[in-house]
Amino acid sequence: MKKRLCTAMVILIAAVAAGGCQKKEEIQKYSHVDYAMGTVTNTTLYGNSQDLNEIEQKMIDEMKQLETGQLSWRKQSSGVAKLNRGNRGKVSLSEPLFTWLKKSLQIAKDSGGAADPAIGSLTQMWDFESKNPSAPDAQKINALLKEGVISNAYEHVELDDKNKTVKKNSSIKIDLGAFGKGIGTDEALKFLKKDKSVTGAMVALGGSIVVYGEKPDGEDWKVGIQNPNGQQGEAIGGVTVKSGTFISTSGDYEKYFVDKKTGKRYFHILDEKTGYPAKTEITSCTIVCDSGIVSDGLSTACFVLGPEKSQPLLKKYGAKAIFVDKKKNVYVSSGLDFQLTDNEYTLSQSS
Repeated sequence: MKKRLCTAMVILIAAVAAGGCQKKEEIQKYSHVDYAMGTVTNTTLYGNSQDLNEIEQKMIDEMKQLETGQLSWRKQSSGVAKLNRGNRGKVSLSEPLFTWLKKSLQIAKDSGGAADPAIGSLTQMWDFESKNPSAPDAQKINALLKEGVISNAYEHVELDDKNKTVKKNSSIKIDLGAFGKGIGTDEALKFLKKDKSVTGAMVALGGSIVVYGEKPDGEDWKVGIQNPNGQQGEAIGGVTVKSGTFISTSGDYEKYFVDKKTGKRYFHILDEKTGYPAKTEITSCTIVCDSGIVSDGLSTACFVLGPEKSQPLLKKYGAKAIFVDKKKNVYVSSGLDFQLTDNEYTLSQSS
């Protein structure tokens, strides 16, 4: 199985201005690559502290605890795993997991199931994270579809806001994989805001990224968009954003495998109406907005829906998008400060 984990979908372009006033000279920089939440993390911190490395490590440790304690369906001690083991009765969820599930289910409803946390039975069957993934038996997929709990699976999950409980049948499994990295960047921003010694930061969890504060040169943050057909770290262009912005990208090049029996290529973004990878002319979708969980969820949903059908969803969440199709056309939301730099691609229109 081939994976592109280390900022395979988004690349930060950050430069520290040399010289300048004394205040800028006092700003320290620390960059580090680590692993958390099933992906490579890439962090750059700026600040007036000599302990930026300790700050970064504490933040990454929190990301790891977030996965094992809350989000991962593979970790039997996590909140999601406990929920999945629940029967037809109501299962209590602690905060903030309850709120995350509620938000992801709302995105599922708004997108018509294009990004749905309740299709865990299907995603676990495919299990793209395993060492030797293979296409599930077609009869097993058909059995799930006939059971009627995969298409619009979000409709089969009932939430009780007052008591923080969840009710679902045993066939429904929760998988927050399409939202988890975004949740991680939300939590990273909260962490950074608590430490006054950090003046600026970029945190990338795989294909989800957040920028915070200021760069030493005072310029806005520039984030490169991965070339779906290029080498890891090769960008087709860049988007300029301000502090507190979240960027998430989903692409068919990110996680995939070639079935050893049939030679057919399968990628990880599944269509809950068919049980198989989504059929679309889009090869990557990048979402820019003010929420990590929204940017992550919408990058999957809009990838499935495509530029035209995504417009109501983008409008509702105040998000902007960059779509790249298989013919190397790039569609960019109006008002987004994006510059195309790869002349093999064509900026077709604003959406």
